[in-house]
Amino acid sequence: MAEDDFPDDTTTRVDRGRAASRPRALSVELVVVDGPSRGTRVHVPAGGAARIGSSPSCDLTLADRAVSRLHCEVRLRTKSILVRDTGSTNGTVSAGMRILEAEVPPGTVLSMGGSAVRIEADVDDADYVELSDSDAFGELLGKSIEMRRIYAILERLAPSDSTLLIRGETGTGKEVVARSVHSASKRAQGPFVAIDCSTIPENLFEAELFGHVKGSFSGAIGDRAGVFEEADGGTLFLDELGELPLAMQAKLLRVLETRTLRRVGSNTVRPVDVRVLAATNRPLDLCVNEGTFREDLYYRLAVVEIVLPPLRSRPDDIALLATHFFRARGGDGELPEAFLTRLQHRSFPGNVRELKH
Repeated sequence: MAEDDFPDDTTTRVDRGRAASRPRALSVELVVVDGPSRGTRVHVPAGGAARIGSSPSCDLTLADRAVSRLHCEVRLRTKSILVRDTGSTNGTVSAGMRILEAEVPPGTVLSMGGSAVRIEADVDDADYVELSDSDAFGELLGKSIEMRRIYAILERLAPSDSTLLIRGETGTGKEVVARSVHSASKRAQGPFVAIDCSTIPENLFEAELFGHVKGSFSGAIGDRAGVFEEADGGTLFLDELGELPLAMQAKLLRVLETRTLRRVGSNTVRPVDVRVLAATNRPLDLCVNEGTFREDLYYRLAVVEIVLPPLRSRPDDIALLATHFFRARGGDGELPEAFLTRLQHRSFPGNVRELKH
């Protein structure tokens, strides 16, 4: 599926009859006001994001040698604008202050290299954040705006074969997203295979992913399929993708592009029909700038990218989740309001996983 078949913005235009039920949100124009690309403009829709840098793959490309390939990101939340530097060499500066990650108001000018980009608000009465009407998607639970916006993306994405990159802190539910997308897809009757890249010894990565034949290395006492073949006809979930060594990244990219593989020690080319979903708690765009993650693989996997919010940023979902976990363990009745209130004031560094246990 091509990127144009599934746009990377997270909004849609709605008719006036539906508008009252949708939260109003900013859309912005990124305008290059200084530097070699002066005059270039890029629209960022409500709820969307734009990557700025010198790479042609960026949403706003600056022809400036002092700008990193992936320099920074502007992400629109429901009522705020978040700017995040993605590990640039020369930094992202506003009003004389270097920005690592900060909320900024409309009108902010971002300086990077020899260029400057102004963030201009563009509030359109027809531009609203697209929300799902549901308070769940598969195994995911939550009625907050942040989660309902994610459900809307996943509802459109699941029936396709598009790749998906899931970002989020540990415990936010990245594998739950992957399982839920698989269950809602046309591959639901096929296998769902998950592998944690952080647990695989570097010398075994290739064999784990692509399989091996007898005698291909010490300990290979028989032929063995890798996870790609195990997931044939279904979905493969690559967790902690940022741990993948550079040499393996090139081989993974080739398999994704050709939809074929060779087991370690074999010259036989095997076709594979697999949908790949990936997750990371690392900022892969920063890893690209550091040279530890391939840019072409990043864009191949991040056709659609979602960021799961930490539980502390959606306290209104805590009561719903706590009640669900309580009843899943055989609990009866309602949890005390005082107890739920105390839960809502906890920070939950382990996120939903901590609440569950």
